[in-house]
Amino acid sequence: MSNRPYNDLKSYLYKTFGKRVYKLTIDAGLTCPNRVRGSGCIYCNERGSGTGLWAQGVDIKTQVALGMEGLRRKYKKVDGFIAYFQSYTNTFASLKTLKTNWNIIKDFPEIVGLSIGTRPDCIDHERLELLSEYSSDYKVFLELGLQSINEENLRWINRGHSVEDFKKAVEMASKYPFDIVAHIIFGFPKQDIDEIIETAYFLSALKVQGVKIHLLYVAKGSLLHQLYDRGNFMPIEKDTYIEMVTTFLEHLAPEIVIHRLTGDAHRGELIAPTWSVDKTKIINEIEKRLKDRSSFQGKLHKL
Repeated sequence: MSNRPYNDLKSYLYKTFGKRVYKLTIDAGLTCPNRVRGSGCIYCNERGSGTGLWAQGVDIKTQVALGMEGLRRKYKKVDGFIAYFQSYTNTFASLKTLKTNWNIIKDFPEIVGLSIGTRPDCIDHERLELLSEYSSDYKVFLELGLQSINEENLRWINRGHSVEDFKKAVEMASKYPFDIVAHIIFGFPKQDIDEIIETAYFLSALKVQGVKIHLLYVAKGSLLHQLYDRGNFMPIEKDTYIEMVTTFLEHLAPEIVIHRLTGDAHRGELIAPTWSVDKTKIINEIEKRLKDRSSFQGKLHKL
């Protein structure tokens, strides 16, 4: 555990690599099965939570080079990078395409890790076998979007998979040398603290290695944007969100790495809630709440 009241990603990466390593995001120009068969998740706009660079004609190799340059400008010391294939579903393509995409990182000796963002209904043994081929040279992260353990929430956001799908995907991927990172969302209508605690225990029992917590914000051009404009969705209040994250951390197994405490929209895309713009302030308030009640990740976790 770092000097933070939770198992933070920055400390984990330094402990793993012995140097300062940062993630650079990549848009491989893929799509999502949920969009192919319908309208997609209601919170996702046409950029698929990614950079949109592929649609602008920027290939993967150029994206990597630009990403490295940007991170070096932003941070004083950068010793290595994790290539994060983020946009849409990054196992939703032929094995040949996936291998071509992922092999590009071999052209950059500064890259020490590979992170693949995908859905639990879009992995199989063939894709996991392919991904495992990189684990001898890179630290591999498999990021799986659960979003909610409440099936009603999954139907409401038109997620297109079940909680059982996620559980089976984790069990399948656990046989490989990956860090499995679960993505979850706080801010659903009717979501309460009991559900948050249940989520913490569910992920702890599955023994995932990491968690990313996202805020259900309204992105410009999403179906959720339409609901918001019609008055059919009200974003979560800041204090409620902070309390949910704090409670979740208290009940989560202490060894699980926290990759993110809140999400943010791309510049110019956020519709609501406006308080979510200042990520640093939100993180500081979460840490303060934990410290004010002399708490920390795993304090209330039942082994």
